[in-house]
Amino acid sequence: MVETELPIDKNTSETVFGNKSTAIAAMTGVYGRIGGADGCFTGELGISVRAGFLSDEITPKVPQAYPEYLNELKGSGSWASVLWITAYRDYIFQVNSILEGLEKSGSLPGSAKQILSAEAKFTRAWIYFYLVNFYGDVPLVLSTDFRVNSNISRSSKALVYEQIVKDLLYAQENLTANYLDKNLENTVNERVRPNKVVATALLARVYLFMGKWEMAEEEADKVINNPDIELLNDPDLVFLKDSREAIWQLQSNPLDQDGNNTPDGRWFINPFDGDPFFYLNPVLVQAFEENDIRKIAWTSLRPDNSIVAYKYKEGWGMGAQKEHTIVFRLAEQYLIRAEARVHQNKLSGINSAENDINVIRHRAGLPGKAGSTREELIAAIEQERRIELFAEWGQRWLDLIRTNRVNKIMGEISQEKGSTWESYKSLMPIPYEEFLYNKALIGHQNPGYTEQP
Repeated sequence: MVETELPIDKNTSETVFGNKSTAIAAMTGVYGRIGGADGCFTGELGISVRAGFLSDEITPKVPQAYPEYLNELKGSGSWASVLWITAYRDYIFQVNSILEGLEKSGSLPGSAKQILSAEAKFTRAWIYFYLVNFYGDVPLVLSTDFRVNSNISRSSKALVYEQIVKDLLYAQENLTANYLDKNLENTVNERVRPNKVVATALLARVYLFMGKWEMAEEEADKVINNPDIELLNDPDLVFLKDSREAIWQLQSNPLDQDGNNTPDGRWFINPFDGDPFFYLNPVLVQAFEENDIRKIAWTSLRPDNSIVAYKYKEGWGMGAQKEHTIVFRLAEQYLIRAEARVHQNKLSGINSAENDINVIRHRAGLPGKAGSTREELIAAIEQERRIELFAEWGQRWLDLIRTNRVNKIMGEISQEKGSTWESYKSLMPIPYEEFLYNKALIGHQNPGYTEQP
C-alpha cells in the first residue's frame, strides 16, 4: 500500500546505468543533495556554520538554541547526529550504490564509467575526511550490503585515512584534467564537477593532516602551478561562480541555472530583514590586522551592529545564480605548501614557507614576513589560515584539533560562551540510534559521551 522509489542499486542495469545520461545524472544528484539547503554540508546545518559554532568563529543570535556553540553535544538533538546519519545513510550509501552500479553495467562507454567511478571515489574520500576528523575512528562502509553494514565496527583513523588516500589516488589517475569534458556531456564552463586538480587539492590537504610534509608540498605545488587556476587580486571576485581562484564548487541546484545561490550566503547574511541569524565572534574580528582588505571585502556590519561573514553576497533565492559554494580554492593550497615547507625547514628564499605566506598577505594588502624563525612562521600560518579561511568548511576547528591547540583556545573562549571546555569535546558523539542499528558499535562510544539518552 505504500509506494517508494527503488534503491538505486536495485534498478541499475536497465535504467540508471543503462545509458550515459542517466548515469551522469545519478552522480550529479549526489552533488545536488550535498550542496542543497536540506543537506548537512552547506547552509544552516552545514559544516561552515556548525563547525564555526564549535570553534571561536561564529556566534548564533540565540546561543542556547545551539548545543554546538556551547560545546555540549549529545547523541541526539544536535548537529553531531545529523552529520553522521546524513553522511552515511544518504551520501555514502548513494556513492557506494553508484560505484556498484557502474561496475555491473555492461552498456556504459568505458570512458564515462572510468570518470564517474573516479568522481564517486573522490566524493567518498571527501566525506570520510570530515567523518574521521569530527568523530575519530569511524565505520568504513564501502558497499551497500546491509548484512555487512549492520554489524560493522569502527575502523582506526589510520585505516580510514589509508582508504581516503587510495580513493583519491584512483580519482587523480582517472579523472580528466579539464573542467569541460565531452565524456560527461558537460558543456557548462563552471567548476562544479571534480577533475584531476580537485582530487589533487584534497590529497594535498589529507597529506597535511597526516603529517606527510613532502607529499603535501608536492600535491599543493601541482595545484598552484595549474594554469586554469589563479589567485585573484580582488577579494570581492573570489567567491563568484566564475571565479578562477575556485578549484571546486557546489551548485545548490545543478539542474536549474536560474535557481538559488549558495545556502551559506543565505544563512550568513540573511538578506531579507537585515537581522543576522549568526555573526562573527568578536575575537575573530579583532584578529584581523590593521589595513587587511579581507576585513573590508569579506565582513559586513549589519543594522544591529553585528559583523557577519560576507564572502558570499547574494544570499538565497536572489534570482540568477551568481555564486556557488566554494569547496576548495587556491589560497588554501599556498598555506598547505607553506606549512609543509616549514616542517622541512624550507623557511626563506624563493621556494619557501615565507614566500608562500607572503603571497597570501600581499593579496590582503599586508606587508610580507621576512627573516622569520620556524616558530614565527608556524604562528604566521595559523594566523593566515584563521583569517583567510574563516567560515569555510570548519577549517579553524579542524586546525585547532590537528595542531593540538584546541584545549588552549577553547579553554579560553568557552568562558566567553558561558560553557565549560573539556578535552574529550574535540570529538563529537556517535548518535544514540546507531547503537540500536549496529551492535558492533556497542561499547565504543567516544569518551565522555553516553550510548543512551
